Amino acid sequence: MRKLIIILFASLLLAIACTTSTQDKVATLKGSVFYLDKTKVAHPLDGVLVVAKDFFVQAKTDANGTYTLALEHPGEESTFAVELQFSKVGFAMETFPVNAKVGETIQVPDMVLQQVGADTVINPTDTLRASGPAKHITVLNQTTTHIYIKGSGLIESAVLNFIVTDANGIKVDRKHRVQVKFYILNGPNGGEYIYPDTMTTRDGYVYTVLNSGTIAGAVQIVAEAEAEGETIRSNPIRVAIHGGLPDQEHFSIVAEKANIAGRAHYGITDQLTAFVGDKYSNPVAPGTIVYFKSDYCIVEGSAVTDELGRATVRLISSAPIPPEPLVNPFATITAYTYSDTLGSKTIQSSTKVLLTDVVAPIEVEPTSFTYSDLNEPVQFSYKVHDIWGFPLVSGTSINVDATAGNLYGDINIEMKDTQRSGPGTTEFSFTWAPGDSLEDPQVYINIVVDSPPDGNGYVSTSVLGTKTSD
Repeated sequence: MRKLIIILFASLLLAIACTTSTQDKVATLKGSVFYLDKTKVAHPLDGVLVVAKDFFVQAKTDANGTYTLALEHPGEESTFAVELQFSKVGFAMETFPVNAKVGETIQVPDMVLQQVGADTVINPTDTLRASGPAKHITVLNQTTTHIYIKGSGLIESAVLNFIVTDANGIKVDRKHRVQVKFYILNGPNGGEYIYPDTMTTRDGYVYTVLNSGTIAGAVQIVAEAEAEGETIRSNPIRVAIHGGLPDQEHFSIVAEKANIAGRAHYGITDQLTAFVGDKYSNPVAPGTIVYFKSDYCIVEGSAVTDELGRATVRLISSAPIPPEPLVNPFATITAYTYSDTLGSKTIQSSTKVLLTDVVAPIEVEPTSFTYSDLNEPVQFSYKVHDIWGFPLVSGTSINVDATAGNLYGDINIEMKDTQRSGPGTTEFSFTWAPGDSLEDPQVYINIVVDSPPDGNGYVSTSVLGTKTSD
């Protein structure tokens, strides 16, 4: 009973320690968002999306205009910079830099958003002047240049604000208001859509919202209107739809070279690439961090994905290497990343690189032979491998020649990148035939193996043939 109590107490302490450790990495940000009416009176603004950029953390303001963000900092620094982004349909987007501190709550200065396309004007001191007919549609701003696929748990929509002006650049007034249509010019066709697809100008302003689908890619949106028989349209506005979070079924790692002479030479580099996709087979968002580790040699610790979901590092042949006697000649490299926004669910994938040694002496059978005027061919088998029996690296050449007669079979070979031992990789054969008019009393058959500079080395051997009388 006493042991049970001790175990339970120890488990409780460990749980508390783990919880405290996680909480110690959290920084809290609190703040409020307001808007100004025509008389410059501030009012709390609810439903504002507050995003901590690059931290994948977001919150919405409540009825009092307040919000709270809890950020977990992966680094060692206690203080770190955060860029907050504030957005709501009908309001101009704003950003604000904040210095967060681990273990503390920081009160963010109040943020005031300006209305767009409402009865109030953006700047209370700016009164709307009478305008002429609509002549131009211009992109005013967008809440973000990239969103994420539907169901990713990340930001899935972007607000796009436009302004319609006359020939003199004045915002069109009520008399000259126009209905603006929005449409997707190009996109990945994954179910992305815009809403609303039409809007009538209010004080010259209109907006629409792009919502992502289930396929990543670039989207171009255009605003268009008819004014006095003329079609006016905006320049295309581009928003990138990035993939969702990494998915185990779409996570793999591949080595550029499956076989390197890592036991024969230190300092050989081999490129390793992790391919990271989401559950819809899209590349994950660029900048997703992938970590790497290896049981042997040295590997670069991390890399970030590019537009195609690729993260690349280098493996460097060095100590430690697999011990002798050599049973497992492989370095196992594991790539891992996180499949949720909290960084608590890990997914991983592994690959192996064969670390070969110096080339072994060539084994050939028979080691000598005789021939006669009967022109009977002679069969040979030979083995080429490193001193542990494994295939040599790619680019290794194997050449067989004879001082007389004819050769057929495995006589001119360039090794491919392989980890497999056996026929065609470590075991070979050829046939020598004397020919009808062979007069030479002796024939030498030479086998030469030569690897690249960072390969397994050079070796050769010869087989002597002697002519006999019938």
